Amino acid sequence: MNDRPFTQEPSEISYELYKELVDELLTPIEHSLDLNVRYELYLSKIVYLENLQTQCFRSLNRSRQQKKNKFSGEDLTIIRDAIASTHKFMRETILEALELRLSKIGFQRQSV
Repeated sequence: MNDRPFTQEPSEISYELYKELVDELLTPIEHSLDLNVRYELYLSKIVYLENLQTQCFRSLNRSRQQKKNKFSGEDLTIIRDAIASTHKFMRETILEALELRLSKIGFQRQSV
């Protein structure tokens, strides 16, 4: 019997898939989508990006010893920028949903 605790490593994300999607990672999700759908897509995108960031970081640290790596420091920077911009787009989506709901119950945005 194995006495080691069960730990599951995040599944490896294909570097080739990352390279195909790199241009899309920094762009917002289609604005015309339903707010709930857009929010759920941003959540999924955040999970993907955070897993990708972890994999990239591990790969960069491993490569120092093995001299074998696909990810670069530039990739890590792109991924971190994509996480920051996705959080910004997600926040805008949440604010838009709040404004929509508040306007339905009679609250109007007041200029300060």
